[in-house]
Amino acid sequence: MKKTMFVGETRSGKSSLIKALSGESYSPRRAMAVEHFGPFINTPGEFLENSWFYHALITSSADCKVLAIIQDATRRTSLFPPLFTSMFNRKVIGLVSKVDAPNADPDLAERFLKQAGAKQIIRTSSVSGEGIEQILSIISDQ
Repeated sequence: MKKTMFVGETRSGKSSLIKALSGESYSPRRAMAVEHFGPFINTPGEFLENSWFYHALITSSADCKVLAIIQDATRRTSLFPPLFTSMFNRKVIGLVSKVDAPNADPDLAERFLKQAGAKQIIRTSSVSGEGIEQILSIISDQ
């Protein structure tokens, strides 16, 4: 599997997606530092929430092949600035998380990810498994 780094706000679903993608072997906890788990890199939400940590995101992405930016479909705002992904010179995918939540607005989340620069966007749910196979096909070595 290609090394994949997950970036998103605190509680956006990064750890839950890693757990779903890894086959339930990952024990999610609130990341306080960059955390490596097999082919996955989990970044703290604070790295996105505070722009003075962007250099840490850029440095952490140095050995990843795919960057996954995650937008929670239940949030009405986004901390991804316009063209955020232009800082990274690797494949970027946008993941809309929590699409099956009762108050989800996946269309709004997709707009946020497009403004951030994501060209390929996948709607996901760690609960139902929606989008998980699609992500796996992108990050597989084949």
